[in-house]
Amino acid sequence: MDEALAQQISVAVMADRKTVHRLVFDMPPAAEPVADYITDLDQRCQLFDELRRLHQELDLPPPTAAILGFVMVAPIPEIREHLSAIQNADSRYRWRWVDSLSNGSALRGMHIPKSRPADAPSPAPPTAPPSGIVNDPGLPTPPDKVQRSAAAADKAKRRDREVCLFSGTSDPAAAHIFPFATSEKKRFTDLAELLHAFWGVPKALAWRRQFEDARITQSPKNYLSLNHQIHVWFDNARFALKPLRQTSATEIVVQWHWLKRSKLLPRTLVGQSQETFLQMAELNDASWGSCLLLRPTGVPIETGQTFVLRAENPEDLPSFELLEMQWNLLRVAAICGAADVTDASYYDLDDDEVYNLVTSGGDETVTEHTLAFRNS
Repeated sequence: MDEALAQQISVAVMADRKTVHRLVFDMPPAAEPVADYITDLDQRCQLFDELRRLHQELDLPPPTAAILGFVMVAPIPEIREHLSAIQNADSRYRWRWVDSLSNGSALRGMHIPKSRPADAPSPAPPTAPPSGIVNDPGLPTPPDKVQRSAAAADKAKRRDREVCLFSGTSDPAAAHIFPFATSEKKRFTDLAELLHAFWGVPKALAWRRQFEDARITQSPKNYLSLNHQIHVWFDNARFALKPLRQTSATEIVVQWHWLKRSKLLPRTLVGQSQETFLQMAELNDASWGSCLLLRPTGVPIETGQTFVLRAENPEDLPSFELLEMQWNLLRVAAICGAADVTDASYYDLDDDEVYNLVTSGGDETVTEHTLAFRNS
């Protein structure tokens, strides 16, 4: 293109940025192929059956829906290695580790926001988990107190040009990728234990170096500019963003995926037929979820569409590692029904803008009768 013509176009764009912006959001986003809702479902069901047999051998209740979610999402080699380590350990270790997961002590660091009723009791302090966490000299030391950073939120919105990254609408909110409540309460041990168990040491340490560092979680690296409705859906695991690649120091490509709404609850005991729990968790087909979300121009946002996150300063680009972790944990939350916990017995921590998982609540065993009741 002629240099003079290119300069004229650039001047025109700067003179009428609103028109150009509107034109961009009139166009459907690019899209790339998507995998099945659950990859290698048959293998994962076999692994979950192995875990259920282990529970029976140890005379423990069946695994919870939360653990089902992890088995359906985490890397299969890591799940196999984890099960093998439990099976080859002495009986005391096996019982202690499996029981800690069953009772949820390792799940308290992950949380879905709900308004606590006035008469809801305060949560009990977490019990000490089994010692299965590998630490590293490179891990940050959490500060004594973490406060919200309004400056970081404002900087993130300026980075995103004061519009929602996905709808293009103005006046967005700055949404946390990693939940502020978990940073504030420093409930890192419980979360770290799950990550080490299901994703292995290297990946768990890479993620921990990000979410245990307040200099990262209270910076633009931990914020996305979302409109109100998308923010609510993000907090409640209605969709997840898969980070596909970092194309440069200032760009990350993410892919939108609508999630399904499970009929399970996080501490539902999954002790019945495979057909039953797959149906309740909406895992009995490979399709993704669906929801109607239109841009102001009428263009829908659909599973498979890709979006580019940009920052002029590489230090302000959203963290690829935090995006990667939310991609995994939001899917776990959707499978186990963490986003739909509404009964007062399920509340833990305080109401906040957080996105993910599991606290506590009454046990329930999945049966065909339960399924029929939930579907009625």
